[in-house]
Amino acid sequence: MFAAAFVVCLLALSPLAGFAGELRGVQYAPVAGGTRLTLNLSAPTAVRVFSLKAPERLVVDLPATTLRGALAAPPGGTLRAVRTGPQAGGGLRVVFDLATPVQWRHATLPAGGGQGPRVQIDVLGGKAALAPVVARAPAKAPRPASAPVVAKPANAVAIAKTAPQVTKQPATPVAPRPEPAVATAAAVPSAAAAPVLRAKSAGAVTVVIDAGHGGHDVGAVGPGRLYEKTVTLAIARELAAQINARPGMRAVLTRSDDRFLELRQRTAVAHKHKADLFVSIHADAVAKGTARGSSVYALSEHGATSEAARLLAARENAAGLAPGLADAGQDKVLRSVLLDLSQNATTESSLRLADRLLDRIADVNKLHRSDVQQAGFMVLKSPQVPSVLVETAFISSPDEARKLADPAFRRRMATALAAGIRDYLQTEPRLRQALADAETGRTPALRRADDGS
Repeated sequence: MFAAAFVVCLLALSPLAGFAGELRGVQYAPVAGGTRLTLNLSAPTAVRVFSLKAPERLVVDLPATTLRGALAAPPGGTLRAVRTGPQAGGGLRVVFDLATPVQWRHATLPAGGGQGPRVQIDVLGGKAALAPVVARAPAKAPRPASAPVVAKPANAVAIAKTAPQVTKQPATPVAPRPEPAVATAAAVPSAAAAPVLRAKSAGAVTVVIDAGHGGHDVGAVGPGRLYEKTVTLAIARELAAQINARPGMRAVLTRSDDRFLELRQRTAVAHKHKADLFVSIHADAVAKGTARGSSVYALSEHGATSEAARLLAARENAAGLAPGLADAGQDKVLRSVLLDLSQNATTESSLRLADRLLDRIADVNKLHRSDVQQAGFMVLKSPQVPSVLVETAFISSPDEARKLADPAFRRRMATALAAGIRDYLQTEPRLRQALADAETGRTPALRRADDGS
């Protein structure tokens, strides 16, 4: 009896007793070039992912976590088996046995959309390209260029030319990925000229690109009076050109010149054009300090993930109101941004899109936050459209302001965003099929006939 009581006392004194989270299961899903592992947790933890050789293994350490039940076996191929074992201090180690060396990337997703926190790991076999690989249709005669597709909001007034930029300096070269699957800057039409936008085709994936600020709302101001509205429009136009250069994809700009739009006008564009995605482009700023790097935000259902995110959202929301209404309506705006999204899938999709964008942006700029941030941005208030806000860099930083003023850097940023969007589309069956149909020229009716259905 004494021994049993002693054990009970030890468990009660343990700091992890009763507080450990659980690994509730693992799911496997195909992604471009490999397999996605999703580890479902009951509580967040400081996950550590690394690989080992001889034999090849992918290891996931989950501190303060225990296993509930058995894990599903991998589907085969590169992933041969999964094993688990306890670690000292109440941790859990999960080991995936591999057939070959792999590339991998991981992200932690917060609880939301009716699910608990998750760890997502993309296992990309061998030297598989990190960008989606889609079958190409036979070469066709080029289509004639059409005029840019730009939403025409009501009562929008064109304003004078944008302010001068800071002196341009060469951007720091960035090493490309080992197997780039996206078009290089030289191969993609530059937005310095009028972007070549394709007319909408049947089944096209529509991406609404929102250049933040505009008109009297200059946004943040960097050294040399570099205006945020100037930078965001340049990147948005370049991104539109790259998206529209791909079969099956169509970009719609909320604004193509220096004009002011209210936030609700921006989101209305997404609904009018039945957008599949909404990407709002901004350039961050701080009053003091030397903050640097890029961030990606999704809508928060329960407030911002950090105080900085909350303050940033409040600033952007107030800036998007009509002149004279910002102060009077600010409290109402801040209450309204905490939305109850009508579909849990939208929240999940927005987080996945943001994660893909972050992964690609890391190739061209330092990340200010390595994980997806969430805040109550009104411009992300589209319950049925996955929406994200990209803070491309800190315009308040002299070094990053020089980058933002450099057309070469803006092209690289746009290329990273386009690649992240394509990565995301490959994770969504309906959108992936729409792209494949556009590449091969097959209509849904022809596909059903080929499948015998």
